Amino acid sequence: MLASFRGTFGERDPWQTEGGGVTEDVLKALNIAYDHLDDPATADHKINEAMTLADASLRPVALLFGRALMWEE
Repeated sequence: MLASFRGTFGERDPWQTEGGGVTEDVLKALNIAYDHLDDPATADHKINEAMTLADASLRPVALLFGRALMWEE
């Protein structure tokens, strides 16, 4: 699962602030493994790791895309 992770420090759009506050708690409650994807240099490696875990566990995993991967600052 690839998800935008917004609403954290530096967020400029008020409608995004609630999502960042609950995303990790929801994933934890559903027992879904997750990791943050903030650095373009590590994106390929983390995506491959996530796919490996999903295949091995037969369960969903999530990668949370930070602002650095969505826009140029």
